[in-house]
Amino acid sequence: MKKLVKISLIVLAILLLSVATMMFIFTNGMEEAKAIQVKSINLNTIEDGEYIGSFDLTRWSNEIKVTIKDHKIIDLEVVDDVLFKMDEITKALFERVIQNQSLDVDIETGATVTSHAYLKAIENALEGKE
Repeated sequence: MKKLVKISLIVLAILLLSVATMMFIFTNGMEEAKAIQVKSINLNTIEDGEYIGSFDLTRWSNEIKVTIKDHKIIDLEVVDDVLFKMDEITKALFERVIQNQSLDVDIETGATVTSHAYLKAIENALEGKE
């Protein structure tokens, strides 16, 4: 009986440690990430070409390739994705950026920080910051 109690306590301790680790991963940098400010970009000043930009903050770190033609964003491609990627949300966000030709687009609820991280990487690409 004592052996069963010890094993149960060890399993419980491992589970608690796992939960604490996951909570740390999910929340580490959250306040800083929520404060991300994305500036508007004047596409009239951007020459044709491919630009790489990144944003670096814990699980939201990413790298995006932006293709410009005739002062328009014609393609956005993830080079290095965030830790917990959401392909559907990323695709929808990129479509809005291309459609609006702007970084000032509606953000998916539940993916606000991730969306802002992508937008910041796009901004950094177009401002020449890697």
